[in-house]
Amino acid sequence: MDDFSLDDAIREDVARWPHSQESLSRVVCGSAQGLRHKLVHFKGQHLRPEELVMLQLSSGGRHTVSAMARELGGAFLMLPPTEVCLDNQDLLVEANKIHAALGTLLTQMNEFIQNDGQIDEGEKAKLDAQGHAAYVQILRFLSLTYRVYGTAEVVKTAQ
Repeated sequence: MDDFSLDDAIREDVARWPHSQESLSRVVCGSAQGLRHKLVHFKGQHLRPEELVMLQLSSGGRHTVSAMARELGGAFLMLPPTEVCLDNQDLLVEANKIHAALGTLLTQMNEFIQNDGQIDEGEKAKLDAQGHAAYVQILRFLSLTYRVYGTAEVVKTAQ
């Protein structure tokens, strides 16, 4: 998911739909063929922002918004609803995910360097993707920490 182009991410969200692409097309575009045409950019067609939102809401996928955020230099964080009660145990789980993401990043980096002493373009792309995944995990941990331990003012701004 972390190294997809925007078109790849959209296709990944479409693939999550459990029914026919035609039925998703009716939900997203209002016609049976609209989605297929927009996915292949038939006659220059593209999905509009509101269609991308409907696609993700319908399929449950968040690849598209994640790819868009990444292209803009940011990150999309999927957080539990505010009514979900979190505690220190939840934070420990998230901290462990940070360690795992950083471990993967450092392991990849070590393998690439040991291979030939250099990092090529393909390896850089993989490291950038894994670095982004670690970054997203750190942001998620911070956001959840603010919800658990923040003052009322901090909790309000963290949502």
